[in-house]
Amino acid sequence: MGKRKYHQPGTSGSQTTEALSYSGTTISWKTQYSWSGNPNDVKSYANVALLKGLGRQLSAIKTIPTTWRWTYSAAASDLVANVSYDLWLSNIPNGTAASTTSTYEIMIWLSNRRAGPAGSQVATANIGGQNWAVFKGRVQTWDVYSFVASSELTNYNADLKPFFTYLSSSHGVSLSQYLVALQAGTEPFQKSGTLTTTSYTAAVN
Repeated sequence: MGKRKYHQPGTSGSQTTEALSYSGTTISWKTQYSWSGNPNDVKSYANVALLKGLGRQLSAIKTIPTTWRWTYSAAASDLVANVSYDLWLSNIPNGTAASTTSTYEIMIWLSNRRAGPAGSQVATANIGGQNWAVFKGRVQTWDVYSFVASSELTNYNADLKPFFTYLSSSHGVSLSQYLVALQAGTEPFQKSGTLTTTSYTAAVN
């Protein structure tokens, strides 16, 4: 588990994150927060990160199966946040997330509560039987593609590999890129809430 925290002037708040249970490759966990100031800026990304199966080219990956069951509670009526996967690509197998070695960031938003993805919408796509709005933007030195679900997905069971197949065929993302990070968590922008994950698994095959 991890938490990327961003420190902008004029931001105040607090956040706690804890693991609740482990069973084999399944984890349950929760994060609770309250943030104010700079409502358009992400405050943190509390997440669980996969450690096995990374550093492989997309062309060599057959499937990326995942399940994620979650709930939001004690959420402010005007909460601004997402619930999302964050996957990172690099030109090198030992690249890292959110670094100068990053080439692409792929976000899959299962929930969008008044938040705005980076960039602007460039397409719509149906992947895994679900409709997604596709956004493209630029952050620091890497491109960001965000897939935003048309409705909130609180019980998600899917293969993430088709997202990369789509990006390759429709947006020119090379399958020779290396998958170097796979994370799942929430990005709060403003107000308070508690994300509880009752069951999460992910693998790269």
